[in-house]
Amino acid sequence: MKKIFLITLALISLLSCKHELERPSWNTELLLPLVNSEINIKDILIDSTLNVHEDNDGFISLVYQQELTNINLDTILYVKDTLGVTKVVLDSLNFNDISITETTRLGEILGPIGRIAFPHQSTMNIPNMNGIIQDNNIPVDASDYFESMTFYKGFLAISMYNGLPTELANVTIQLADAVNNNQIASFSFSSIPPISHVYDSIPLAGQTINKDLIAILSNIDIMASNGPVIINHWDAIVLDLEIKDIGFTDATAIFPEQRVAEILKEHYIDIGSAEIEKIKIDKGSVRVNSTSTLPDTGRIDYNIPSLTRNGKSFTSANIIPPSNNGGFTSYDYNLDGYDIDLTGQNGRYGGDTINTIYTEFFAFVDSSGELVNINQNDSFYSYIDLNIIPEYAKGYLGQDTIDITVDEIETSIFRNVLSGELDLESAKLTFNITNYLGADLQIKFDQLNMFNSITSITESAGFDFLSQFHTIPRASQFGENNVLAPTFTDIKLDAAQMLSILPNKIESELKIYLNPFGPTTEIGFIYPEQTLNAGLHLEIPLSLMANNLTFIDTNIVEISQNNEVEIEKIFLTINNGIPFDANINVMLYDELDNLIDTLFNNQLLLSAKVDDNYLVTESTTSTLSANYNNSGKIRKIITVASFNTQPNNRFIKIYSDYKMDINMSAKLRKTIGN
Repeated sequence: MKKIFLITLALISLLSCKHELERPSWNTELLLPLVNSEINIKDILIDSTLNVHEDNDGFISLVYQQELTNINLDTILYVKDTLGVTKVVLDSLNFNDISITETTRLGEILGPIGRIAFPHQSTMNIPNMNGIIQDNNIPVDASDYFESMTFYKGFLAISMYNGLPTELANVTIQLADAVNNNQIASFSFSSIPPISHVYDSIPLAGQTINKDLIAILSNIDIMASNGPVIINHWDAIVLDLEIKDIGFTDATAIFPEQRVAEILKEHYIDIGSAEIEKIKIDKGSVRVNSTSTLPDTGRIDYNIPSLTRNGKSFTSANIIPPSNNGGFTSYDYNLDGYDIDLTGQNGRYGGDTINTIYTEFFAFVDSSGELVNINQNDSFYSYIDLNIIPEYAKGYLGQDTIDITVDEIETSIFRNVLSGELDLESAKLTFNITNYLGADLQIKFDQLNMFNSITSITESAGFDFLSQFHTIPRASQFGENNVLAPTFTDIKLDAAQMLSILPNKIESELKIYLNPFGPTTEIGFIYPEQTLNAGLHLEIPLSLMANNLTFIDTNIVEISQNNEVEIEKIFLTINNGIPFDANINVMLYDELDNLIDTLFNNQLLLSAKVDDNYLVTESTTSTLSANYNNSGKIRKIITVASFNTQPNNRFIKIYSDYKMDINMSAKLRKTIGN
């Protein structure tokens, strides 16, 4: 041994003394591990979407769960309606009676000479004085009321008071337009006793009256007194003109503030076959829309006594300016958090009802104190928009059929499987239904498919399942705070055949039948934010048969290859403790994903050894090697393996301790001193 050491040392010394131009070179060989891993059945089949359940013996079941979208049933109870469409036209407006008084005193009638002949406070006989007043024009000014007015109804009334101590006779009075002298009315009284009134009236329909009028006293005779009387120059004849019960087609006038509409009404809300008594509003609004061609400012008071928050009813007062172009003035009110009673007017005749809102609508015309023109075409129009999204509703939710198309569900259960056949002994697909509605339901699937988009193969749940109606009991409430207690229902299906196509998508369409058996004595309810939840639960016990079930696996490697380092050979050693035969292919790629070489093409790896119960007793070892004659730099190793259960004619159970040890290494050759 010592001799060998000395010889080796001498050789090294000789080599080290060679001339610099004759550098030594020699080859060295290195063995570099590339892949060293332990793979069990979970690594082959499972991705992050799956959970693994093991029983006490280690038998594996794969569990896939997905929360389906919360099935939105708020269309059962979405209130959107237009209430209180109201049009108020001219004939709904009022105009106060017009009263004009003119007084003529005895001193004015006697004149200066008469006042001398009949001194004030004297006692004398009054003789007949025929025609004492003739064609006496008295201006009548109505400008405090109107500029002009055309009537479709109304009366002009005249009242004359004789305050003299003797009779008046042959009294004739006309009322005329001061501008054009057109006669409007004429009145005659044959006798007016002392200290008494006379009265007469005429209709005004069809007439137009201007503000400037003349009362013409055409004739008044004073009859002789019945003996001596006290002469009082302040005694008077009083003429009262009154326009009453006014209805006009056109007027330029000072209109008084007034209520033009009062509508107390119950409105039936169309919410299908539902019969709702009460709603707690989550989001809501009421919009008061009005337009007016009236020249004065209007006002609308809109109240909903049955709409309350903190014990106070909803009221609103809305100013509506004149509009000549038909534009609407709108006021919006937030109803969030209100309670609305839908049983109708409080104390209504016939008792409580359902789906009914009681409202109060009052419309007013305000007075500006100015002359404005109003005609019969003017109008006042209003309507109410009501939008309610309930937080909660109480009552019978009605009977309805709701079509639901669940969004296509992508599933990656078999993401790593390229192809092949998988036969499962069983697989349980369960739809977990949680019902928060105070209503009975039935669910029927019109379609339930699993789809493999790679192979374009679809597998249906089948007629037996699709023809079933699944009854879902109603939720309930209890306690003073109405604690919600949902019901839980599982709809189950054997999905082994459906999974055999290795699906990556699930498609479903279903119908939900609301209250399929009609009303019950139980009071229904709905919380639209939480109506019906559905989840998908898939449990796959790993008792299976596999035929060319092909998987792909990718490993990134780091090998510092250069001109001095070459891969000479690649080794693959596999200890197979899984009861699957496998055909393996290994492909090498460079850093640009170009295929460099294919190794171990369709190399057979034998299944682990099993006993009479088909349980693994011993791993089998396979060692493979392949020369590498390519200069490409290896960056990625992709392994494709096709598995077949052994024996291939029966279901094989997979346990958690089944595993496969894989070691891959490369023999490198490095040239030194070249």
